[in-house]
Amino acid sequence: MEKKLTYKYDPMSDEMNLYFERNKEAIGFNIDNDIFLQLDPDTDEVIGLTILNFKHRIIDKKEEIQIPVSGKFIANQNIFEHETAANI
Repeated sequence: MEKKLTYKYDPMSDEMNLYFERNKEAIGFNIDNDIFLQLDPDTDEVIGLTILNFKHRIIDKKEEIQIPVSGKFIANQNIFEHETAANI
């Protein structure tokens, strides 16, 4: 099943949300100071990530964040077809 990684930043709360599945029930785990991993309660599959104080952490402090998950990201075949067509 193909999933797209989507992100949304809320400047009012300085919150960055990254997710594979939006509006799905999730269990949040605080994996670091103000970093929450969102898991599907039935499968333990990662469906999202929330980073609080994003601008302060990433932009102002240039902090590097490492997420303790493993997985395989595979590009959609359409990206290769688009790139090939654009280069002709």
